[in-house]
Amino acid sequence: MDRGSFLGVLLGFTLLAVAIGLGPNPRIFLHPAGLIVVVGGVTAATLLRFPLEHVSYAFSIANRAFFTRAPETQALVNQIVGLSQRARREGLLNMEKAMDVEGFLAKGLRMVVDHSERAHIQAVLAQELRATQDRHHQGQEIFRFIALSAPSFGMVGTLIGMVQLFASIKDPSNIGGAMALSLLSTLYGAVIAYLLAIPIAGKLELRSREELQLKGIMLEGVLGIQAEMHPSALEAQLNAFLAPKEGNQDRRAVPRG
Repeated sequence: MDRGSFLGVLLGFTLLAVAIGLGPNPRIFLHPAGLIVVVGGVTAATLLRFPLEHVSYAFSIANRAFFTRAPETQALVNQIVGLSQRARREGLLNMEKAMDVEGFLAKGLRMVVDHSERAHIQAVLAQELRATQDRHHQGQEIFRFIALSAPSFGMVGTLIGMVQLFASIKDPSNIGGAMALSLLSTLYGAVIAYLLAIPIAGKLELRSREELQLKGIMLEGVLGIQAEMHPSALEAQLNAFLAPKEGNQDRRAVPRG
């Protein structure tokens, strides 16, 4: 888990726990009926809105977004330039033997080794980029829907509690439970939306931009190797993707071919 996400989750729930713990009776904040209304309602609405496999995939990419870190862009540029140098010195077949890559980059390099046409390589990889972007957008949409529906179901719980409250006016012993359902449902909905769903959607959007940038570098690198660009020229082209601070780093770690 990256440190920012860990600190954010830890700080958010710690502040909630401290605020609740300073009260006279923290256990009153655990209300099963309110949890059923909000969590159950959000779950049901999400499954009605999206196919089950899409929801499962959204939670799996959310897990990767928080618990995995994207490789450094400068390290990726150095790796691609190193492969370009090897292809220039020893040929594409020897470059393939030295490849320690997988996924998107490996697919592109194998097409280069197989002498596929440049247009074909670009079309295949560009289509995969679009598919990746669509999948990421879908995951973000699911969590934004959860963020929208959680406060709404909190309001549903509030309305249920208010109905019970008015129905219990003649029986004061039931007023406390009805009032707790009314208020805690709103609290649960707000916590789910603003401490979980909205930050997760934002993190997914950030991770999506990072992954698309990395794959854009890979695409340009593969096309550069296919075009037999000089490694120095390829490195300069790939460094255009980097932030100024990264682009100005010392590149002596990359041997020149």
